[in-house]
Amino acid sequence: MINQKPMCRRRFLGLSAGFASSALIPGIMKPPNLNADDSALSFPVANGYKTHVTSAWIGKGEHVNSSDLIERTLSAATDFKWLSKGDRVLIKLSINSGNVFPATSDPWMLNGLISILQKKGAGVIFVGDQSGVADVHWTTDSKKGSSRELCKSAELMRPIADNNAKPVFFEEAGYDGYFETRPENAHHWKTPIWLPNILKEVDHIIYAPRISSHIMGDITVGMKLGVGFLREDSRRDFHSGGSDFYAMYEEVNQVPEIKSKLRLIATSGRVVLSSFGPDDGYISEPDYGLITASEDLLASELLSYAWLEWNRQHETSSLYKMTMGNLTNFRSFMNRMFVKSTWGDDHAPEIGNIELFRPGNIFHHPSILNYMKRMGGRPETIDWETVNGNKDPKATTGLMKALLI
Repeated sequence: MINQKPMCRRRFLGLSAGFASSALIPGIMKPPNLNADDSALSFPVANGYKTHVTSAWIGKGEHVNSSDLIERTLSAATDFKWLSKGDRVLIKLSINSGNVFPATSDPWMLNGLISILQKKGAGVIFVGDQSGVADVHWTTDSKKGSSRELCKSAELMRPIADNNAKPVFFEEAGYDGYFETRPENAHHWKTPIWLPNILKEVDHIIYAPRISSHIMGDITVGMKLGVGFLREDSRRDFHSGGSDFYAMYEEVNQVPEIKSKLRLIATSGRVVLSSFGPDDGYISEPDYGLITASEDLLASELLSYAWLEWNRQHETSSLYKMTMGNLTNFRSFMNRMFVKSTWGDDHAPEIGNIELFRPGNIFHHPSILNYMKRMGGRPETIDWETVNGNKDPKATTGLMKALLI
């Protein structure tokens, strides 16, 4: 059964006002601006770049009796040789709001992940995030909201406490609890990036995203998870990037303090926020959900994107897609209104348009293109391994087609 979660009243009123005013905003519905040179299929193959991603199918409601599938999926994705006894690990969650999974990370997946890391010999396991500035906005002289409280309301604090992990919420370290850095090699950031000091204090980083649509980015899974590390001023710079929006969030993962320590992306898609997003939208719950794991950020992103698209096409109400789903056409206007309401009138007018991207070929998403350019081309192979067989042949065929395998 597919359930539709009602949108919270505050966001609905804000978006309704923006939608009603959208006719006044020129250029907001231009088609994607993809040059031939930017086509994924025109990219050279990066010799030697072979990706591997694993997954398991989870029957609807069967996750409570399927914790072994988490370990099997993770163990097929990594040999854990990077983890030495006593190493400090940071699990980066998705807690943009206080809404429950799939609007935020999956407590069931988190519980299994912590347990496996402890079994493999991890020392202190830090778990946390810094929520979106719509709900949590701490500056040098003001404090609004709390990521800790949103973690509780998202039902993610219990698996942290039950497994004796250590919760960490980046804003609580204060404005001086961040360091200045930049992505490696060429990038689109015009200002330094400010990230939490905890990144320098751990040996390894693991991403634990959910799979969700995003009103501005189209998708939010692993690549966009890095935004949660940004201090509020860096988030302002990111939201002010205009056409660089997608590249800038992908490049957060390319700073040396993250890139050198990111070991695994463990993603739960057993339930999917398939339209609108990132905090509210249509909840798709297919007969068989999917969890995935990979050491490679691109492989993880591509399989997650393919699964999001499958749920959009086959598990989402057509009426919802025609109404709320189409609000993504107004992403540039909504971004300007978001910046204006968060940081004031002086900043918003100078922000350029965010490119309107609608997936056909998922390899064409601007963040994915940006990543592949850095790698020198598209992967030579994408090795997708399932640990419990082919539970949904139709979905499997669709995912393979999307992954070009």
